[in-house]
Amino acid sequence: MQKRDFLIYYHHGDSLLAEYLLQNIDRPLKKIESFFVESLNIPVSILIVKSDKEFMSYFGNRIPEWSQAIAIPNERMIVLKLSNSDQIREGPRILLHEIVHILTYDFLEGAPLPTWLNEGLAQYFSEGDLTLQQKIVLAQAIVENKMIDLMAMDTLFRFSTAKARLAYIEAQSAVDFLATQYGLPRLKKMLLFLRHRQTLNETFRKTYGFDFLDFEIQWNEYIYAHYRWLVLLKIEEWLFVLMALLFLVAVFAVYVRNKKKLRAMEEEEMSKDLMFNNLDEGE
Repeated sequence: MQKRDFLIYYHHGDSLLAEYLLQNIDRPLKKIESFFVESLNIPVSILIVKSDKEFMSYFGNRIPEWSQAIAIPNERMIVLKLSNSDQIREGPRILLHEIVHILTYDFLEGAPLPTWLNEGLAQYFSEGDLTLQQKIVLAQAIVENKMIDLMAMDTLFRFSTAKARLAYIEAQSAVDFLATQYGLPRLKKMLLFLRHRQTLNETFRKTYGFDFLDFEIQWNEYIYAHYRWLVLLKIEEWLFVLMALLFLVAVFAVYVRNKKKLRAMEEEEMSKDLMFNNLDEGE
């Protein structure tokens, strides 16, 4: 199926699935292209696969098991796995993420990007603002001192599922911080410097007036101040605490009830004894 500059290859009988993807990426893609000031002008092939086995057959052991899609920008190809209902539901967002990788590659004319920035751009433009659940994940990482250094994300494909999830959220948060605090024009200016093969520190100094380390400090202080308290909303842990409290309350209530019953029985026995004593004295 061909639409715009996309060629979608799919299994027989899955034409509606292909249509679903195209319809749901059309509007957000226009907003994304407005940032890059250009649309895709070289066709991109999108291959839809329906199983883990088929997906892995293209990449072998070179990709992690948690991956649902891979973009190969220099080959103008995206391989997208849609093997269950959850993946189908997330399909348009995942596809947008991979398209952003290709748009970024085009914009940078193939210049390299650190993984955190590459994934952060794809996350930011395909998802927008962080969800409450994502902010809670960040809060948990902050409290447990498990935040991942941004430059350590260059080994992302070796991360576990949980660590990879945190890495993607961190990357999205870092790009969101730059866009929110300093604006999208500066973010684009930073990419232009990187396109001309400037180092990351040079790029940050020329774009923002401070180096990469200063940026990391600012970003960490921001998420610490804004998200740390959200750990209180980690529902499953609070449910456990609530259940424990309810159990203690129930035990205490039974204890109080039994105490009252015992006291009532004692008072009843004392009353009977007193009555019998009075009868004896009357005789």
